[in-house]
Amino acid sequence: MVPLEERLGAWASGSTGTEAAVELLIETGFWLTRAEFVERALTTESDHTSIDWNAASAVANEVQCSRGERFLLLLACSLADPSHEVAMADIAALDGRNLKRVAEALHTAKFGWG
Repeated sequence: MVPLEERLGAWASGSTGTEAAVELLIETGFWLTRAEFVERALTTESDHTSIDWNAASAVANEVQCSRGERFLLLLACSLADPSHEVAMADIAALDGRNLKRVAEALHTAKFGWG
């Protein structure tokens, strides 16, 4: 079976916002391992997996997690679907490594890869 990260990458391909969001989730490694997120926000059919950004946003606001982890998921939701809001003040909860990941995701969402 194709790894989850590859299936999500293939699904996101073609939309820089969605690509940036998926890459952020892959790079941070937290949400793709959380049962609540996988069960409620991911849909898998054969080798195709997609993210329901509305469900992902609900998970971020309903499950126990750190402020930084919540921010990263809500930012991913916002990158993929601008109708989702994220409080940018919560960026202060991130460490340097995750701040770099956020900067890369914002760049990708605006300019694409490269």
